[in-house]
Amino acid sequence: MAKLMTTLKRAATTAAKYRGHDMGKWVALDEITAERTCRKCGMNVHVNIRPLPNEIDIGGRAVALNCR
Repeated sequence: MAKLMTTLKRAATTAAKYRGHDMGKWVALDEITAERTCRKCGMNVHVNIRPLPNEIDIGGRAVALNCR
């Protein structure tokens, strides 16, 4: 599971940087989720290694919207 978390974090960071965000450090929310916040605008990205059927593994405003 650690390998999956690392892979998701890498993909989420790449997507957020593509949108122009300057991301801070990862914060583990629990064993299966983590989040990271942009230092400039406050938007975040989160990853979930075991999403429910109606959830996604990478999400958040930082991967959907450009940095202000």
